[in-house]
Amino acid sequence: MKNDALIIDDLYHKYDKRECSNWILNEINLKIENGELLGLLGPSGCGKTTLLRLIAGFEYPSKGRITLNDKEISSSKKILSPEKRNIGMVFQDYALFPHLTVLENVIFGLKNKKNRSRVDYLLNVVGLDSFVERYPHELSGGQKQRLAIARALAPGTNFILLDEPFCSLDMHVKLKLRGELPNILKGCNASGLMVTHDPEEAMSICDKVAIMNDGKIHQIDTPINLLNNPKTIFVSSFILGNNIINLKKNGNSYISCLGEINCSEYLKNKGIKSMSISPKFISIKRSESGNAIVISKEFLGEFLIYKVSINGNILRVRTDINNLLNNGDKCSLSINTNSYYFLYPGAYKEYI
Repeated sequence: MKNDALIIDDLYHKYDKRECSNWILNEINLKIENGELLGLLGPSGCGKTTLLRLIAGFEYPSKGRITLNDKEISSSKKILSPEKRNIGMVFQDYALFPHLTVLENVIFGLKNKKNRSRVDYLLNVVGLDSFVERYPHELSGGQKQRLAIARALAPGTNFILLDEPFCSLDMHVKLKLRGELPNILKGCNASGLMVTHDPEEAMSICDKVAIMNDGKIHQIDTPINLLNNPKTIFVSSFILGNNIINLKKNGNSYISCLGEINCSEYLKNKGIKSMSISPKFISIKRSESGNAIVISKEFLGEFLIYKVSINGNILRVRTDINNLLNNGDKCSLSINTNSYYFLYPGAYKEYI
């Protein structure tokens, strides 16, 4: 237990206390180790902010408990007030004091404001040591967020909650600051939980990522394991951006809108119902006799992404930028050789 900064054990929550109402959070279990940054990733409305509020102490959980640094801070029977939890918070809109300077913002939460050793260290770490006399309106967006992080860590906090910390920043600043965040936390021996709806953001900097939808955590794993072994259809779709295609059993194989899908002997009696395949593993070519129609296209760097209608399914297909088709063109689709897909339920990975 000593290696765990935060433990959430069998947590349930709902705002409507009636027995028939749905759970906003349903059987949440997770651990964040000391020095670890965990990304809490999911679409809007999935329960991320509610979980953040429970960890911060703004809500009583309906069931379960939360432990921080071996101390129980929340349960359905008792709750430690937010100011006693020693948890730092960083908001997407910075929440800085506009009438205070950079230095005054950082020392605001300190009990002993004369001891500036940690403050000076943090200002140096976040690169604001030469801006101590400036006010928030004189800082750029990236500098404001660095200031918010320094203020959250200044009171000696070793656990920090970050609520969509980069969503208000332009792309260049966002990329720079999110690359700096893990080093800032490690430099302060701090752990953290970062809420985001952006898979790229979570996967690029977090030690582990918890995938959440409809109040449930589908999978907690390292970014590499999430990519290689998505446990549910939702994780496969949300993280990898894969197409989800329904399958019908046909003797010893399965039929999909892309044709016959073969699988290993082991899987033939497993009750497979759907497949998940990446847009990059589907080939597209113009064909007057094809059974697919191009609906739309978008440029994505060196590639084109086509949205294609085929037998009642809408699929995304990634292709070379020189493979130009127009909206309304008939085309044929096929699965590339030397590719793979996932079969569900079971998350079986099948290579072609």
